[in-house]
Amino acid sequence: MPIIHPTAIVDDQVKLADDVQIGPFCVLNGDITLGAGVHLIASVHMQGPLTVGSGCVFYPGSSMGFGPQDIKVKYGDPTAGVVIGEDCVFRESSSIHAASNDHTPTRVGDRAFFMVNTHVGHDVQMGTDVVLVVGAGVGGHAEIQDRVILAGGTMVHHFGRVGRQAMCSGLTALTNDLPPYFLAAERNNVVGLNLVGMRRSGMSREEINAVRSAYSEVFRKNPPTQELREMLAERAKESKAVDDIYQFVLKSKRAICPVGGRKLSRSADEQAKADAGL
Repeated sequence: MPIIHPTAIVDDQVKLADDVQIGPFCVLNGDITLGAGVHLIASVHMQGPLTVGSGCVFYPGSSMGFGPQDIKVKYGDPTAGVVIGEDCVFRESSSIHAASNDHTPTRVGDRAFFMVNTHVGHDVQMGTDVVLVVGAGVGGHAEIQDRVILAGGTMVHHFGRVGRQAMCSGLTALTNDLPPYFLAAERNNVVGLNLVGMRRSGMSREEINAVRSAYSEVFRKNPPTQELREMLAERAKESKAVDDIYQFVLKSKRAICPVGGRKLSRSADEQAKADAGL
């Protein structure tokens, strides 16, 4: 039988696996399903529709499944809710918002690790093994692929995309799309490759070298989007990892984060000196 603290409030619609633990002052409303071994430590709030896979742990103050922060959506509007995978950890004050539609839920994959004060907005589609460090936030409709790390304070713009095994350093702001395996800092500034993450994932030396070659010989030139796609097309035939990057770029509707970020604008005097070779 599930263990439910007497101070917890659990709606009749909630479905619990036999070994679920619900701690003090938790509140669960609506159509919620909690899988085997799920543990709500204390003061966790959940709103259905919500499905949580086995082995997930929710720390005090975490909030799951409430409506989107979207002025077009009113309280009580139909929603497809949230689907969370298995073996995820949600630390204090983390939150995930429900979908703004009634057919496709906000989704978080297996083994997600959300640290304190992290947030995922409505309609986000997130892969497996994703880490959000303290204060990181993902805007609505964004796509976060597998094994991404968003370091402390990182913010991903709504409808933005972050490719698999990409990483952002602390306080990064992404309004452009960040391709797979890339390392970003500051604002839309690609500063290298996530080589440590690539090695830890078991990628072969040949695949890593193919990505390094594409990065140095293609992306460092910051070519226009169509030219970038053409330059990647041939390389993608020889490397699965480069093909990951190529497919990501093909599907991007936003600009791709440039290597070195955006150049600072020059004043008229500075430009005149530069033109004169001074």
